[in-house]
Amino acid sequence: MVSLDAAALLESRIAVLEASVERCLEFASETSLGFAQAILPAAGALGERLIGLPRPDLHYGGIPALARAGFLIGTDASESDAFLRAVDRVRGRPKGGRDQLHNDDLALLGIANGLKEAAGNGKVRSDLHAWILDIANEVTVPHSWSMRARQLSADLLDRSGRLRADLQQTPDILALDLALRDRWPGAFSTVTPIQVGHRRILMEALLSTPMPADGDMERAAIWLAALRHLVRRISTALVPTYESLAETLKAAQSALRRWVWDSKPNRQGIGPARWLIDDESHVQAFLWAILEPRFGDDLVDEQYLPGFGQKQPRCDFGVIGLKTIVEVKIVRSAADFPKIEEEVAGDLGLYFSDPERFDRMIVFVYDDSDKVHPERYDTLRSALQLRDERVNDVIIVQRPGMIPGRSLRGPWAPTKPS
Repeated sequence: MVSLDAAALLESRIAVLEASVERCLEFASETSLGFAQAILPAAGALGERLIGLPRPDLHYGGIPALARAGFLIGTDASESDAFLRAVDRVRGRPKGGRDQLHNDDLALLGIANGLKEAAGNGKVRSDLHAWILDIANEVTVPHSWSMRARQLSADLLDRSGRLRADLQQTPDILALDLALRDRWPGAFSTVTPIQVGHRRILMEALLSTPMPADGDMERAAIWLAALRHLVRRISTALVPTYESLAETLKAAQSALRRWVWDSKPNRQGIGPARWLIDDESHVQAFLWAILEPRFGDDLVDEQYLPGFGQKQPRCDFGVIGLKTIVEVKIVRSAADFPKIEEEVAGDLGLYFSDPERFDRMIVFVYDDSDKVHPERYDTLRSALQLRDERVNDVIIVQRPGMIPGRSLRGPWAPTKPS
């Protein structure tokens, strides 16, 4: 348990960091403002102040305004068009923006995020992606505290796995990593989580070391985001919450790293152990093993929900105390993504016909396709969440690399790759 003294210190630190960020709102750069708006929640007094800030001026604000616009870009196609025109103007300068972007990791991240979101809105500009990737790959200060943001900016555009590089264990770098994981979980889906011991060391450092200097908005925002993340982890460890359910499901990707697929028998006369995941029932069994120790009797398996007429939908799991449904889906090819959207959307009214029993859902998707289509992840996530606000999370994990492709698994597998 957290002692009263520790709790008071934690509360005091969070309050001081919030005040520090708020004092910076009047004079911080557009890049810093956009970054703070991206990683800090919209709730509370500080969140309301951040939401109420005027939008950046893309015509006269230069690269800082462009970076902030990239952090804030939404699903409006006209907004994407305006952003891309502004990026074109910067790239058309004599030095192609390199003089300002060369060492500005957070500005790179803002622009990269804008390009990724614009692509999700159907505005794909591979030439601009290549331009940002070229700059992001020019690492001039490899041990900078903001290097993680540079790696993320590139991985958002080409998913090459830069984020899997070893992470230095300094407080600023670890705090930034936690803040980025919360904001861009999809990019970290195959990245090893920070170890419990390192999270504990980080918590101690954030509570005991000198605070970021007054006016250092970026580091104050990172510390604040990291402390909130760690507090959430502590709270969910004590009392299971919706957040702990979502965190457990997101951690499934990491759990698959030690999956068993032996090439040789372990003992004479006994074949090699191979834990094949080949259909939804296998995914359900895996998730049950993860969730049951955590949620116990609160977890129900394939309970019939109140329906209409002759149709009685069955959810895969329900966590009664959290009023949350966990719906499991499997992807075998790119064509399955729109099918999943249609299936979930078609049953939403039936799932939630009794809001006193269940009022929100997590869709858990296991990607078993031989050719991964990560660009479809955010499209599916956005489509389901925009369709119904009760779809709180769409969590997508990829099959572990040691499991062979679908056409290579033996006589029970399809004869042709799907």
